[in-house]
Amino acid sequence: EESPPLPPFILASPAARRLAFGSPLMDLLRSPFKGVVADVKGRAPWYKDDWLAGLRAGFGILAPTMYIFFASALPVIAFGEQLSNETNGILSTVETLASTAICGIIHAILGGQPMMIVGVAEPTIIMYTYLYNFAKKQPGLGERLYLAWAGWVCIWTAIMLFLLAMFNASNVISRFTRVAGELFGMLITVLFLQEAIKV
Repeated sequence: EESPPLPPFILASPAARRLAFGSPLMDLLRSPFKGVVADVKGRAPWYKDDWLAGLRAGFGILAPTMYIFFASALPVIAFGEQLSNETNGILSTVETLASTAICGIIHAILGGQPMMIVGVAEPTIIMYTYLYNFAKKQPGLGERLYLAWAGWVCIWTAIMLFLLAMFNASNVISRFTRVAGELFGMLITVLFLQEAIKV
């Protein structure tokens, strides 16, 4: 069975991709869910084939599966230990492994973006550490309400991400240059080094 052809906007440049959507950037921002609908339409022809190709691979799929498993699990365990130290054991390796597994399963079923960061990263650890230190100093929060407060922070973050997806904000990425990506990579490297020096 032959695979369906790739949608043109997957292979095209950012400028051509905007043309493929049929409207300039600001029109996309004013058309709720247009980008999500375009993503679903572009992914739908390939969805079944992706699952069938994995099933047809037989034991050949074990090598990449083990590679991805260890590439995901080892940093998550290390970050979980760091998070446990920073939050006095309130969040630990158990939570980081569980959250990575849940997000990985959801992404495998619904995702279509191979470069999405699903696991825990150093900026995430810093955010939860900051939330913990802030909550500890507040008389109305403290350690006892840290998890509930962090949960509400995540709910508001999810609402903001939903609004960004709704108004196709990901199309703004075409306005960024490679420098932005390199700076983000450098930030993560510096944060790693900072933690290594602290230990």
